[in-house]
Amino acid sequence: MKMANKSILIWFVFVLLFHAASAQDKGLMAQYQSDLVQLFDQTIAAPTDNERYHANEAAVQLLTEALGADNSFRWEWDFGNKVSVLTSPDKKFRIFTWPIVNDAGEYECFGIVQALNERTKEYDVYQLNDRSEVIINRQEDILSPDRWYGAVYQELITTSYDGRTYYTLLGWNGVDNLTQRKVIEPICFKSGGSMPQFGQNLFRKEPNLRRVVLEYSHNAMVTLRYEEQYLRFTERIRAKRRSGQSFFSSLFSRSSRPRGRGRGRGRPSRPVSTAARTSAAVQKNTSNRPAYKTTDKKLRMIIFDQVAPQVPGMEGLYQYYVPSGVEMAYVFSDGKWELHDSAQGRATDKKLNKDFDKPIQKQPPAYQVE
Repeated sequence: MKMANKSILIWFVFVLLFHAASAQDKGLMAQYQSDLVQLFDQTIAAPTDNERYHANEAAVQLLTEALGADNSFRWEWDFGNKVSVLTSPDKKFRIFTWPIVNDAGEYECFGIVQALNERTKEYDVYQLNDRSEVIINRQEDILSPDRWYGAVYQELITTSYDGRTYYTLLGWNGVDNLTQRKVIEPICFKSGGSMPQFGQNLFRKEPNLRRVVLEYSHNAMVTLRYEEQYLRFTERIRAKRRSGQSFFSSLFSRSSRPRGRGRGRGRPSRPVSTAARTSAAVQKNTSNRPAYKTTDKKLRMIIFDQVAPQVPGMEGLYQYYVPSGVEMAYVFSDGKWELHDSAQGRATDKKLNKDFDKPIQKQPPAYQVE
């Protein structure tokens, strides 16, 4: 009895200590969040560049400190629309991103990645440094946290193939008063470690492509999202043989024609007019023309607007780029994103509306700072 009572007492003390530590952790995280909310408010509302960037520097330091605390990954951070916080479903990593806008209307993005270290089983913290304005090969380079193509990430897509998990981020950058950008950014982590790597060869038939960058006019609105939508497929239908005619009947019909015994002998041929020959040729071509069938298939996809210069000759001047009217899509298949130019974005689950009379209402990007 004495041993049983002693075990119960030890268990009771352990529970009390656990709850006390848990309450202490929650109190600490709540204090961190309260202080960070105030700092992030200043990064937007402060009247001068100096004040905004000073508040941002303090916020980066404080958030890095908070993410280094025990059990910080369990805390549900909420900064409203000031900071994007995305967590992978498998709890392997979490990414924080946000923008700062200077007095000239130019955007600079900031970010922090908290990622699980497979060796230590602890979460490591990495600060992201926006180098988007000096990266020349922006769609081809593999980038590190110190050399990051800055964006505010709005969606985290998780896909899998052959036992491997793939992560893809969809982001936005306000850039300046002339252009803005959207980006499709694969992210992975070095084997056995936690260092994030931005850019990955996940695009089928495009071996040098590591990320997709859409840059366009600051006044335009471009769709980029991951959802179930429709792709239109065109299939060729095998032509059916005309009824009542077989190979042997056509063979015998050809062999039964009267043949001459030499050049110029036999039944004389009747002249055929040009109109008759043309009519016969058209009829023959029409009967032999392949038939096609179109079907719409509903799939999960990254759907986005193709962008192009509004005026011919303005290639590369992205302030003149607007949606071309063509909806593109990447569909994940066998470990790769496969590009399609027949996406059929629409708001309802009905058959394709005639002439796309009810397209999905485009939304401005989240976290856009006015």
